Amino acid sequence: MYRGRGSRGSQGFLRGRGRGPRSSNWRGRGSTRNTVTEQPPKTIDHDAPLGRLVTEITFDTISVHGVEKEDAKITGCKYAASYSLVDSSTPKIIIPGEPAVWKPPQLPSQPPSDHGDYLRDYNGARFPENPILPTVQSLFALNEEFDSSSIDIVGCASSLGDILRFVRSIESTFRFDVEMVGNTLFLIRNQRDQVIPDVRGYGHSFLDNFTSYQPEVRETKSHQRVVSYSFGGLKCLVRFECDGYFGDKTTDVTSTANEHKTPNIKQTTQSHSIATKTSGIIVPQQSVLEIKTRSQVRPIDMNDHLPRLWVRQIPNFIAAYHNRGNFEDVQEKAVQQDLINWEAEHQYELRKFASILHQLIVEVKRAGHLKLELCRTGLGSLELREQAGKPREVLPGDWKDLWAKHLQKPGKDGEGRLITDFDSDSDSSDGGYPNLKGRSSESENSDDDDRYSVDYTACDALCGYCGNCAQR
Repeated sequence: MYRGRGSRGSQGFLRGRGRGPRSSNWRGRGSTRNTVTEQPPKTIDHDAPLGRLVTEITFDTISVHGVEKEDAKITGCKYAASYSLVDSSTPKIIIPGEPAVWKPPQLPSQPPSDHGDYLRDYNGARFPENPILPTVQSLFALNEEFDSSSIDIVGCASSLGDILRFVRSIESTFRFDVEMVGNTLFLIRNQRDQVIPDVRGYGHSFLDNFTSYQPEVRETKSHQRVVSYSFGGLKCLVRFECDGYFGDKTTDVTSTANEHKTPNIKQTTQSHSIATKTSGIIVPQQSVLEIKTRSQVRPIDMNDHLPRLWVRQIPNFIAAYHNRGNFEDVQEKAVQQDLINWEAEHQYELRKFASILHQLIVEVKRAGHLKLELCRTGLGSLELREQAGKPREVLPGDWKDLWAKHLQKPGKDGEGRLITDFDSDSDSSDGGYPNLKGRSSESENSDDDDRYSVDYTACDALCGYCGNCAQR
């Protein structure tokens, strides 16, 4: 039978997830099962050689000074954009798209088992040159007044989660690209079409049997959602894959004719645009949910899942337990208060998390034209390195120009000019932090290959991670 939402505490009421490996971000839907055999040829670029070390960040050198406790909290979370990815000969997205609706069948239920290989990052597989492009295109399409100059960080939730695991001293190996566009730091996974091989379990088939896409978006293979919130004095846009939503919690926020439930979509004029279809509805954040499945013999510790839910600000959690594939116990839980409690209990780590984000902005800006990636192996330190081989671009040139156009302001001669990081009259909207975007390095114009070998041990957000405090 179904358990009521919020009828029990979060500790011990769940038992886990069985959607194949925990980090899987791909699933097939519809009447035909879709695995990576239908996708472009896979490349294992995560095994590419590492480039030159630019900066190393160790846990002990991360300062929390300048990051107050009240700033190490997520505030003002709201929907920013969404889109659905589809399988087609020509890459296409549906804007705003719509998540799958939670429609559980009568229990017990025994879906077929998962098998085969699954893509880890569907955005990277469908858009290998610019995985973040559909996110940016949907932002501008859904928000005519979108102001990119107010955004400090844009990234996928998995990349932010990687950094969070580092500050929590949890073993993990990862690498993702980091690049400044205007005054915004982009965090982009570079494992373009890496696969999770030989998946076993019931997680994917459970989604197919317990959730359903509406007819207008039936071709959806993955629904992607972007939320906006402030954290640590930074305005963030975070993208994640959405498992589904409670249809009884949604509200129609559009003002179009009754025959269409979709908002007005602004058509882009950028030359490097993705083909789009306008369909779906905007789903409120309070109705979004995440689903985990696992054998009933393996209990779950919610502390393993709350950090993931916190980064994504997902307020609903469904745990489905099976006995050799037979699902008899499916539990629904409202976890908003659990997220608030977890945040309050992990302030030290979250202040370090905020400090790292500030430092990355400074370091990537200081590196100038260099193409960089952030790496970590096991329990090691964070390493900011040059990209090896052919450099990767976060966005096509015309989309970079569009993102940065909000930084234009009239010059003394009446001509437009780009606001640089060093304009003394730039407004500060950093929520109490010093303007880290205006920091520069004395060695910025140096040709010395060791110009990045600086000591941040005594630095913090207040100095903008100048690298000189330890020498004073």
